[in-house]
Amino acid sequence: MSIQLLCVSHKTADTKIRGLFAFDDDAKARIMERLISSPYINEAVLLATCNRTELYCEVREKTETAVLFMQQVLLEEAGVSENSEIQDVILRYEEKKAVHHLFMVAAGLDSVVLGEDQILGQVKNAYLASDKKGYIGNSFHSLFQAAMAAAKKVKTDTPMSKTSVSTASLALKQAGEKFGTLSGKNIMIIGASGKIGNIVMLDALDIEGANVYVTARNHIPEKNARCNIIDYKDRYEHMEKMDVIISATSSPHYTVTRKHFEEKEHKNKVVFIDLAVPFDISPDIEEIQGVARYSMEDMDRLAAKNNELKKSYLCDAKEIIREYEQEYLKNEIFRANREKIDRFMAYIKENAEKKSLDAAVHKMIFDIKEKSNAQEFQDFVEIIAKIQWYC
Repeated sequence: MSIQLLCVSHKTADTKIRGLFAFDDDAKARIMERLISSPYINEAVLLATCNRTELYCEVREKTETAVLFMQQVLLEEAGVSENSEIQDVILRYEEKKAVHHLFMVAAGLDSVVLGEDQILGQVKNAYLASDKKGYIGNSFHSLFQAAMAAAKKVKTDTPMSKTSVSTASLALKQAGEKFGTLSGKNIMIIGASGKIGNIVMLDALDIEGANVYVTARNHIPEKNARCNIIDYKDRYEHMEKMDVIISATSSPHYTVTRKHFEEKEHKNKVVFIDLAVPFDISPDIEEIQGVARYSMEDMDRLAAKNNELKKSYLCDAKEIIREYEQEYLKNEIFRANREKIDRFMAYIKENAEKKSLDAAVHKMIFDIKEKSNAQEFQDFVEIIAKIQWYC
């Protein structure tokens, strides 16, 4: 058995390419069903967010055939041909490197916004979704629970979590800089029921004096005292009074187009922020005089500046990750080699029954020396030294 990971992220792919791999729930279901029903895959978890799509699999045999099948499934669902250059943006990790990558991702240390809060919840949801469908067993239960525990420790024990800035808060900060303040401004949020949209809404509601409007489809929920609800189909009618319009949906179609926006009255100065992949807001809308538009790529650049403030906390965070990662790896080595360990214990017991305990221990050390190379024996001696130290 072997852990394999295929990853498309902000590190190698731009927004347009990431959008191809931003699978909706139906696509995720198809991908997982194909993987688990194949002869190659034992367990699988698919993590798909705005900035990354990651496919974790425990394969039955460590072969190129298994990994190529994983890649084929991803490319076909993304509508990408196998000979396309796009496949070059897919990163591959295996075994310990795949484990380390997951630990870093869950803790927000591989995110565009260093130390972001949302990713841990997204990892947890991906894990639970696979668990609910029966797509994971003991191997991935141990792996993902260890990674999530490490991430929680990073967030509670380092200043990085206390100064965490999400993509949502960066978006509001950028809008605020355009106006000087968002107090007294009208903010529309399209997609407030989604993960990022909901965070934007909560952050916006914390801005003193801001007037927050959110769209709703099909029906209009009971009006909240702090939030104005408008019907999604009437969104253009309300844009004439908006200063900031933020969209963060998983829709495959534009939620705001230049044509429909221009047909209505609007303020002389409007800021659009598109937090969706693929785009929610038609890019050509920024050609309208007085309109500014920001996308996830702009958020990436803002995040880079923000990350500089957090680098001083990285050492502590990485040390926590290292400790949890090592504990996980040792537990997995123990689990995978339990029969060998039991035979070793039986060997000691058998020799101790035939000889004195001292003689049995000396024979064990002699046998280890004889059956190991110089480096292996040196490692063994150093482990003995550690045991003596702690005793």
